Amino acid sequence: MLVLAYIALAVVGSGYILVSMLLGHLFDFSSADSAAHAGGGEHVATETYGVEHAGHGEASAGDGVAAAFHFPFFSPLALATLSASVGGLGLVARYGLKLADGPSLLVAFPGALAVTYGVTYAAFKVVQGSRGTSTIHARDLEGVPAEILTPIPEGGLGEAAASVQGERFTGPAREESGRAVPRGTPVTVVRLSGGTLVVRIAAR
Repeated sequence: MLVLAYIALAVVGSGYILVSMLLGHLFDFSSADSAAHAGGGEHVATETYGVEHAGHGEASAGDGVAAAFHFPFFSPLALATLSASVGGLGLVARYGLKLADGPSLLVAFPGALAVTYGVTYAAFKVVQGSRGTSTIHARDLEGVPAEILTPIPEGGLGEAAASVQGERFTGPAREESGRAVPRGTPVTVVRLSGGTLVVRIAAR
């Protein structure tokens, strides 16, 4: 019975991660989790708001303060990774190490927690790495031209680069109506929402 549970956890967790990757939602936990720490809200400054994620309605990368990592235990990515890890490590313990049900659980759960922490921390660093390098107010981004660097899948996230006051701003981006946008497409920034550029395909 426990083996079936391991298999189910591995399949469900791995399946969710795979689907999230295909839809471009894999790193969404970062904005949602940080917003929860700051009280949430689309236009409230949080750790993942704007470039440096600090200040009311603005982004500041010049103050040298890095956003802190908070383990997002209840994020979809963390839960899916935990599920897949418990299932996978449990099967390894049962069939690879030939352990009984009880000892296999003692191997699976601590190992899964360690794997989940590592994966979510790596995802956090990837999101942080997409930040720009200039002091830019969120309102300064509204209406500026941008270009898609990483294709935006339908209903998902890609990456865009905008030119603001002679400075380059890059960050996660989604199309306002959820449409897919190919790489290199000229777009217009509608607004900055929780650290994500909401864009519209530019009129030709």
